[in-house]
Amino acid sequence: MNTSPLLTARTAGSQHRRSRVALAVALTWSVGLVAASAAWLTGIVRAPFATFDAAEFSALIDALPASVAALLLGIVGLITSAVAAWALARKAAAPVGVLAIVAVALTAFSTVVVADAKIMALIGYALSFRFIPLTGPLLLQIGMLAGCGLWIAAALRAPAGRIIPCEGRRPTALARIAVALAVIIPLIYAAVRFAWAAGIPLGISDEMLAQGQASGLWTIGLGLASVATVVALLTLGLVQRWGERLPRWVPWLGGRRVPIALAAVPVTLGGLAILSGGVMFIRVAATGELPLSENWSTIGPELLWPLWGIALAVALAEYIRRRVRIDAPVESTGT
Repeated sequence: MNTSPLLTARTAGSQHRRSRVALAVALTWSVGLVAASAAWLTGIVRAPFATFDAAEFSALIDALPASVAALLLGIVGLITSAVAAWALARKAAAPVGVLAIVAVALTAFSTVVVADAKIMALIGYALSFRFIPLTGPLLLQIGMLAGCGLWIAAALRAPAGRIIPCEGRRPTALARIAVALAVIIPLIYAAVRFAWAAGIPLGISDEMLAQGQASGLWTIGLGLASVATVVALLTLGLVQRWGERLPRWVPWLGGRRVPIALAAVPVTLGGLAILSGGVMFIRVAATGELPLSENWSTIGPELLWPLWGIALAVALAEYIRRRVRIDAPVESTGT
């Protein structure tokens, strides 16, 4: 293996360029949010906010006057734009801690205030080959969660030094626990929906079961349960050997390394959607609009979704840490 200083310096330089590209993309998104906010405030474009109704699972931002909500999003865009511009203006690598704080704060704001369970429904229905209309509020939520993903990528790309792929490291106990939670929780959700599809009134009345059968609701639920089951099984790859290198029996691709992005991108975006949906269900349950004692099977599994999203984040972080290591940066000697 060639470990010459020149190769190390070049590789570190490549990492620095990729970090700056990730920051530039995050900056573009932030500036776009500022521009969109200005368009909403001036009335050039209709603001993408819905009418707030706690019983209808509305996003918290919809409870604000449209002008206040647009201004709030504009402030978020200005703050993140300033941080990204500052980081890009530096010659040295951007501080990981600062970018991580921005990414975490943006994620908290987006999942708690802006997004709700509509994103989760969109993904679930799409994966079961059913599609729902893309309304303004839904597009706003998609855009905000996409921005969170871009800022998370910028923070992960920030470390200076050479990123070296690793293989064969054993998963930690923390990784196994996180993956176990990320597998069990969707299976609980799926089990309830499978029961309804099979005609078992688990936690619901016979009348409600009959209504769902007549409307085809449980057929949709069967598709969502199947998606949740597949997602749970794929999550095992974060601690299994086949999550690092494809099995030999896989046609054409057998034996090849699994790109980290192949796991990181869907897990990150899916985790954000899961977290925002779960936070909304907890908020609705706390208002008493849907008493848990009467709706334990319909919203009970969803109350575990925030834990599911956090478990996915921990499992992914451990997966990335196991598959790469970062060498200290090597300064070029100019020779």
